[in-house]
Amino acid sequence: MERINFDPEYVEAILDGRKTTTVRRGVKSYPVGKLVELTVNNTRTFALARVKKVVVKRVKELNDEDAVRDGFSNKRELIAALRRIYGDVKDEEFVTVVHFEVVGRRT
Repeated sequence: MERINFDPEYVEAILDGRKTTTVRRGVKSYPVGKLVELTVNNTRTFALARVKKVVVKRVKELNDEDAVRDGFSNKRELIAALRRIYGDVKDEEFVTVVHFEVVGRRT
């Protein structure tokens, strides 16, 4: 089963339903309609989720709606988080927005 890994700071928002997407640097492939494990620190599975949709866009095309679905207040906060995680992220770069729905929790 494929995995999507998260930093610990995002786990609560995912489990509460405040974070229903993740934005990943580059063009990525995720299995739409399939279950994936959501992990923290590449070690512990904290939930199972179904990938609902995958959208590729440029960083400059991200908007406030994308940010809110990703658990942020606005696009500026989302871009700041991407730069904190990935380093220098440029407006012309592609990102993959993965829409998911938690279907089960693991403890």
